[in-house]
Amino acid sequence: MWLDRLNIRNVRNLAEVSLKLSPKFNIISGANGSGKTSLLESIYLLSCGKSFRTHRFSNIATQNENWMGVYAKLSGNNVRSIPIGLEYRDRKNIIKVNGERLKKASELAAFLPVVVIHQESQRVFTQSPKYRRAFLDWGVFHVEQCFLSTWKHFNRSLKQRNALLSRRGQLSSIDHWNIELSENANLIDAHRRHYLDKFILLFNHFVNKLLVIDGEISVDYRRGWSEKEDYLNLLQTSLEKDRVMGYTQRGPHRADISFKINGVPLHEYVSRGQQKLLVCALYIAQAALYSQIAGRGSIFLIDDLTAELDAKHVETLLSVLDELDTQVFVTTPDLTLLDRADLLESRTFHVERGVISEVL
Repeated sequence: MWLDRLNIRNVRNLAEVSLKLSPKFNIISGANGSGKTSLLESIYLLSCGKSFRTHRFSNIATQNENWMGVYAKLSGNNVRSIPIGLEYRDRKNIIKVNGERLKKASELAAFLPVVVIHQESQRVFTQSPKYRRAFLDWGVFHVEQCFLSTWKHFNRSLKQRNALLSRRGQLSSIDHWNIELSENANLIDAHRRHYLDKFILLFNHFVNKLLVIDGEISVDYRRGWSEKEDYLNLLQTSLEKDRVMGYTQRGPHRADISFKINGVPLHEYVSRGQQKLLVCALYIAQAALYSQIAGRGSIFLIDDLTAELDAKHVETLLSVLDELDTQVFVTTPDLTLLDRADLLESRTFHVERGVISEVL
């Protein structure tokens, strides 16, 4: 499915926006600070119930306004359109899909899976493991139906065990939580391995489409505890050390992945511009695998597409995206860099001081 119509109210400097969208490419142009990224942020809010720019909803609403809202209609081939909306009022979120209020923001992703690529996306290669776990688990969540419930059970058990450890009191019930942790940790590990086995093939495929690189990329997956250790046994033998620290030190919540080529971390092997293409290949592979397994496309949000890329690489990237079953939103301050791209299904919009108009 794709976003057919989009209405935005009081999101940053976007006071009132109403757009009819292309099911394939939507190009958003305008000067820096005009509101381009705020449009992408609005779509992301509809998918995740949160922003990729801030943790505070109060920072998203237009200044001096006490509410904000994003509304859309999802359409698809031979499928009835579905209204979807998110409002923030009185410090509370109200989320509705097809007229029904959702209890949790996490339920939105099933209706509107969104992949976002922005300036900070390269941290998946260069910064802390939490970004790589988030990337990995987005993919696993969308292709393994029971992953979310398994992850929730693991986190509940982890919180209970950590609470007992931090109290430094009686640990009579810790065996129960050790068993629950172990069962769910092993399931999470199995889901992640299964996903990565499929993902790495597609990643190499799209890397070869986007840039010339000498060698095949491999993934190094570290599950968060030794491959030689049984997790239940580890929880039991590390009890005293965990008790001193006040939390569970090892497990799938400490997992990490790294990508290497010829034994060298991938981000150290390439230039800055190539690194952006690798990030794009990473997320395109993720979306393509989701499409293969789920039988439906996702929505791409690419902020400042032309930064660090020349016209040739922009053309190649858009050509690869054009082959996918996906709707694409890209922002750029310079439309001329997209002139070489032959986009048959596209709409172009210009943003100026929070006002968005279609370029005809």
